Amino acid sequence: MSFNLIISGGHSGNFNMSADLFLLKKYKTADAFSADPTLRIYYFNPPALSLGFFQKDKNIDNKIIEKAKSKGFDVVSRPTGGRAVLHKSEITYSVTASYKNGIFAGKLIETYKKISEFLYLFFIKLRLKPDNGDFSSINIHRDKNKENNKNDRNNFNCFLKAHSYEITFGGRKICGNSQRRNDFAFLQHGSIYIDYKPEDHIEIFGDGGDCSEYFNNITGILQEINRNKELNKPFKQTAEELTFDYLSEILALSFSEAYNLEPVILQENILE
Repeated sequence: MSFNLIISGGHSGNFNMSADLFLLKKYKTADAFSADPTLRIYYFNPPALSLGFFQKDKNIDNKIIEKAKSKGFDVVSRPTGGRAVLHKSEITYSVTASYKNGIFAGKLIETYKKISEFLYLFFIKLRLKPDNGDFSSINIHRDKNKENNKNDRNNFNCFLKAHSYEITFGGRKICGNSQRRNDFAFLQHGSIYIDYKPEDHIEIFGDGGDCSEYFNNITGILQEINRNKELNKPFKQTAEELTFDYLSEILALSFSEAYNLEPVILQENILE
């Protein structure tokens, strides 16, 4: 069995979201491509603020958007749900596949759990140890209030709450995930911070007061590497090695090994 692998590199917010939506639509046609899951790996250049599909009109804090634009960041709407994500010093994956058959078959919560398997392996390959490797004790959060309150930071920023089967380190969230389904397949986005700087989030999402406590429960790969070094654990990775090429290779290998699938490497022009 195989999976489609597309490593895109850095693109604008509009290109990245359009490309992923294009992939989702390709699953409407039964052919060799749609018979396999697709993993696409990329980053945002320039940095971007992406808004969840349902973050519209009264659910959007325009001050946050204006602050992002003033810094030269793209502001784009994702085709997936969830809350706002600041895409800076991070690597993003998208998984597109059928939820009616194959390894990702199942309801939304089951798909989240399945995708967490390759993400967990990715961090293990980086010699990091996430919380709850068996996912048995992760608290499943369901937001009873589907309408975001624009005055509630917890409701606007995706990374301020860990949701169903999302991986954490000491309770700190490292990857924000969101999903969209149509009648044929699903698209799941995930943004993984490489070098997390709280001040970046405070500058965009802060309201002028002391809101640092909100952003101390987020972490990045470099932060966890440094934390491991402080604990005198053996470590090989350095900050200089955390390039997009290196991390995308580990992500693709983790996907392959987690689901016992061989990659079929596709050129980016398939998205045109």
